[in-house]
Amino acid sequence: MHLETAVVIRRTPEEVWSYLGDVSNVSQWDRGVATVRQTSPLPPGVGFEFDTLAHPKGNDHAGEWGKMSYRIVAADPIHGCTVQLTSSSGNARFFKTAEWRFRVEPAAEGSSLICAAHFKLRFPYIFLAPIFRGMKKAIRSDLENLKQALERG
Repeated sequence: MHLETAVVIRRTPEEVWSYLGDVSNVSQWDRGVATVRQTSPLPPGVGFEFDTLAHPKGNDHAGEWGKMSYRIVAADPIHGCTVQLTSSSGNARFFKTAEWRFRVEPAAEGSSLICAAHFKLRFPYIFLAPIFRGMKKAIRSDLENLKQALERG
């Protein structure tokens, strides 16, 4: 499955890349992320690993119930950045493979940020495909949050 959306941000491509390159910013624009935890000794870039933790729910005050683990597998301001899902438990259990690709292109108003989610569902969860297709609106909402965060700052 492939979901793609874009947003124009009134900031330079360099400013957008700088903001995206700091994974601690994810919780400021992704509605499902309460905090980010670095799990890699590497500096941000290819090979860098991190977890996103969901907002607390029930007795899980740390957000571990919605933990998703990621690795940056490509990072280039010209060709874009690819973030690959590495976990398979919790919310990640639905996916056989999943990755998010980000590209930033110059635009008359600043920058165009394109986000594409590429994923394959595990067989037992194929019936969820129509629900995941509807996630394009959620991606758009997150990008609008990112735009607002960048334009405010």
